[in-house]
Amino acid sequence: MDTPQPFSLLWPNDAARCHTELDAQCVRDLELDQTLLALTRSSIERGKVREILIRICTDPAVIAYRQDVIEDLWDHAEFRDGLEALLPSIGALDSYRSSFDRKRSTFQDVTWRLGELDHFVSCVSGLNDLFEAVGEGVRAEGWRTLRGLTAQTAADPVYRNLMRELPGMLDTLRTKASVTIGVNLDSQLRPVAATLLSVNARRFTSSSFIDRLLGREGDAFKGIGPLHSVPEIDSGPGIPGLAGGRQDVNPLMVPLFSDLARVLDSVCRPIARILRRYVTVQSGFLATLSGDMTFYMAAIRLMERLRNHGLPVCRPGIAPTDERVGELREAYNLNLALQGAGPTGGADRIVRNDVCMDRDSRITILTGPNQGGKTTYTQMVGLCQILAQAGLWLPAASARVSLVDNIFTHYPVEESLAKATGRFGDEAQRLSHIFNRATRHSLILLNESLASTSPGESVYLAQDISRILRRMGTRAIFATHLHELAAAVPQLNAETDGDSGLVSLVASRLQDGEDGDQRSYKILPGPPMGRSYAREIASKYGISYEQLTTLLQERGVLDEPS
Repeated sequence: MDTPQPFSLLWPNDAARCHTELDAQCVRDLELDQTLLALTRSSIERGKVREILIRICTDPAVIAYRQDVIEDLWDHAEFRDGLEALLPSIGALDSYRSSFDRKRSTFQDVTWRLGELDHFVSCVSGLNDLFEAVGEGVRAEGWRTLRGLTAQTAADPVYRNLMRELPGMLDTLRTKASVTIGVNLDSQLRPVAATLLSVNARRFTSSSFIDRLLGREGDAFKGIGPLHSVPEIDSGPGIPGLAGGRQDVNPLMVPLFSDLARVLDSVCRPIARILRRYVTVQSGFLATLSGDMTFYMAAIRLMERLRNHGLPVCRPGIAPTDERVGELREAYNLNLALQGAGPTGGADRIVRNDVCMDRDSRITILTGPNQGGKTTYTQMVGLCQILAQAGLWLPAASARVSLVDNIFTHYPVEESLAKATGRFGDEAQRLSHIFNRATRHSLILLNESLASTSPGESVYLAQDISRILRRMGTRAIFATHLHELAAAVPQLNAETDGDSGLVSLVASRLQDGEDGDQRSYKILPGPPMGRSYAREIASKYGISYEQLTTLLQERGVLDEPS
């Protein structure tokens, strides 16, 4: 039988596996592990999906390959439900591949190989049935390649012979349910010797108390006393799909159990000889699908969850890398949506924002009040970029993005007493680390950077960082309280050469609501609100200069103006 070539639903066969691994700091700043908690159902799933997300793919052809795979799953519910049902068997094949032990006995080797082949046949048959049912409905290259591999396997004469002989081999093994042991007694009726008499297809059971009390004779497989079981101990994971686990055995019985192992080996030798005919049957090309399928099924569940709560998801268009664009329409922060879109709803309160990072606005200076949405917006852009480069749908109505070679984040961190640099020194070191690695094709997300020094120095340094970002031509967001920096955007654009324009965006202007003025949490172009915004807040709470003057005059604390 010809062994199929290695296959992946994540990487086309002719594609170089180009990717960049995200820094641990970036993973923390974007709260990617919180995304994974909502995306997956177990720690095993989480590990598989995390490995794919943090290794961001930089090949547009690979992204399109993955998007096509997801689109077929999204469009054909019965197809994806069938694949979900096959996932445990595909995962079991992966376990067999990783648990092989060359020191096993003949009995152990036969049971291991039969279990693997049983799952392999189930997967091939199940996949063939699914592809036949969906017909030409699936168009993705990945699915077409897998369809061809499974059809090739199913048509192979060796595989067809295996399908005919496998049930008989499994029945032979599974019908070995018990052994009969003969025990010799000495003159004082103590057991002194034992031997194996037969291997049986039935299990022994114990007689009941009534049977013994009334002297009833049981059948050949019912004992005249209670059934004594050897206490079990935890011996770690066994072989998937087969009974396993070692028992705590009395040392005096070891020779007897050694004989039993030899007898079982002899029972399995005929099966082992048959299995040699199928040494060329290899399940590796299906075993590698476990992580791929886990990733795609987690993505589909996420998309359905968001859609069921009335939130849009879209297949992003992938723009040329040199274009360096990031355009999102009605986008929202995935982590915030997953918290709000719970069983009781709440997704209608998720604010959506547009993002436009192009030649004239690749670098955003984002200002606004505390808890006004700056960090949420910045994180949203980073998460959308990660999802796009994993080949997934985005939390937005529409999207078009260029791939980046890496994502760098600079968020506030607690000062480390173990470092002698101080908080500002630590900030400076992390910024230096970013600019030692970033290129014009990177995405840089700065959140309240340079806030640990004096306001005057912060503005001076922030302007220098902004000039460098413009000269680099990279995409960046600088979320800050430095309104002077945002006010200087026109000057920075005019005085600094570069093909990436700076733009001022403002978070969370006040808007009229049923309960008075409320924050909008919308991110819109405009000059920084600065003191004018502070006056609005002050007036809302009655602490403007004029309001306080009137109040204190009414209380008699201030004299009336003469």
